[in-house]
Amino acid sequence: MSKIISLLGWSFLFLFVFSPLALGADTCSLVGKGEATSLLGQPVTHMTSGKPEKDEETGGMLTYCSYSAGTLALVVSAVEFSSPAEARKNTTKEIAASRLELEGDAKITDESGLGDRAYYCWTDSTKTAAAGYIVQKGTRVLGIMLGGQGLGAPEKHKEALRKAAAGALGRL
Repeated sequence: MSKIISLLGWSFLFLFVFSPLALGADTCSLVGKGEATSLLGQPVTHMTSGKPEKDEETGGMLTYCSYSAGTLALVVSAVEFSSPAEARKNTTKEIAASRLELEGDAKITDESGLGDRAYYCWTDSTKTAAAGYIVQKGTRVLGIMLGGQGLGAPEKHKEALRKAAAGALGRL
C-alpha cells in the first residue's frame, strides 16, 4: 500500500495542474472501472473519488478518481478553470517539468490530436514508474496517470493511455 501512496503522492504533485469538470461532477465516469481494469492489467481492488476542491496553486477546481490493483494505481484528475486562457496558462511543459523534477528523471513530449494542448509524461525511477497524459481542452485540464511498482516500461502503455485520454475528453 505504501507504494501506491507514493505513486498517488507523485501523481498529485504532478497532476495538481489540472482542474475538474464542474462542482459535483463524477471524475470516475471519465475512465470507468472496466477501462481502469484494462489499463491496470488486473481487476480494480480499490476506488476513491475526491470531492471538488479549489487548488490553492492554480485557482482551479480540482477533482480526481483513483483506482488501485496490487502495486499499481491509475489516477484521473480534472481541473476547471475560469477561462481557456487560465487553463492554458496552467498547462505548460515547463509547469509539468517543474512538478516532475521532484521525482527525478521525468520525460515530457508534446502530443498532437488531443484537445487544445497535450503532453505525454513518464518517469522510470528505482522507486516507481509512471506514465500518463495531461490534456487541456477549453477551460478544463485532464490528467490520466498510471504507475507503481511492476508497471514495466512506461512507453508500452502510451497507446492505451492515449485512447483512455481521448475517450475521457469525449465525456467531458
